[in-house]
Amino acid sequence: MKKVLAFLVAFVLCVPFLFSAAVAETDVQKAIAEAASMSWDDLLTKAKEEIGDNKLMIYSNTSRVKEDTFTEKTGIQIDTQNPNDSEIYEMLQQEVGNNVYGADVVLLQDCFMLTNLAIAEGWLENYVPEEYKANILESDQNPLVCVYLNRLFFYNDGGNKEAKQFKNVWQFADPEFKGTEFKNPMDEKSSMNFLISLTSEKWQTKMAEAYKNYYGKDWESTGEFQNISYEWIYKFLMNCTFVSKDSTIASDIAGGAAGSSGLFVFSKLRSVDASNISICAKDGMEGFGGLLYPIYSMIAANAKYPYAACLYINYLLSTEGYNNIFGSQMGTYSVNNATGISENAISYGDEPLSFWQDCLVIEDAEHVQNVYFEAFDQISQWCASK
Repeated sequence: MKKVLAFLVAFVLCVPFLFSAAVAETDVQKAIAEAASMSWDDLLTKAKEEIGDNKLMIYSNTSRVKEDTFTEKTGIQIDTQNPNDSEIYEMLQQEVGNNVYGADVVLLQDCFMLTNLAIAEGWLENYVPEEYKANILESDQNPLVCVYLNRLFFYNDGGNKEAKQFKNVWQFADPEFKGTEFKNPMDEKSSMNFLISLTSEKWQTKMAEAYKNYYGKDWESTGEFQNISYEWIYKFLMNCTFVSKDSTIASDIAGGAAGSSGLFVFSKLRSVDASNISICAKDGMEGFGGLLYPIYSMIAANAKYPYAACLYINYLLSTEGYNNIFGSQMGTYSVNNATGISENAISYGDEPLSFWQDCLVIEDAEHVQNVYFEAFDQISQWCASK
């Protein structure tokens, strides 16, 4: 990943000296443009003619895409690799950057690297089927978000669901409080982008309201922090314990003392006894109750089977495809607003995407782009000082 970051820095620095020129539309771009308005049946026919008995290659940061319902529905075989996001960007640099075929479909995170490296360098192409445009927010269409996932503040309630021990997000930054477990933002891109998104003017306002309700006074700058959100970030990082896996955090909270807390993905409740775990956001916690981050679905610029790649993304966006790949679990939400959550997710206390959009910090791609290097540098220093 260091090589990719170095490449990105060099690229950003040279952008002012680049000039635009007319570029011929590629075969992949032509296929994407044609596929966007095709019916499912017509696209399926085209995809099967194109791919034959070969396999559609998918790079994805989630192993859920390994399921075989797409093949059962279409007859098209898939092959998947599940590297982490950093590895995906390195693979794209080595393969697409050198016009070596590797993947057709790419599912990945990190809005900053996606926009400023993969898309800027022309490694990935965006595809949005016309059939679903009306059901997807315009802000989620370019680049196309496939699903949202959340990380929530959970705590061990000691069996007392009425206690509502965490009522304000400033509790997690209070020097008298210790113990929140959190994935290190230096290793987890969604954690880093969450903290950077929190520094926007929108969240500064919300953090100031929560501060006043918690401390009984207005926040005043001492000059130590750039704004109120940076103060919360610093104190939160100093208080928290970095843990490498969401499953470990879930296990620690479930088996820990009453009042122990952690920030982890909702789906990990599956692997623990969740009877003594409460969700802060559902207790009406002031400020915010966690974060909401996207997985993007893109097509490799040198895809060998672009029509089949488009068909796969159509399947991901369909209610059937979402339910088969993601829908049985909590904490994952289709951007297709015609698709709800499963009964299994509801049984664990999950809510529709619209609920979480009102109480979580949503990864803010535009703000992240604007302040990334400055914010990343500051947060990195604080993480290193722990």
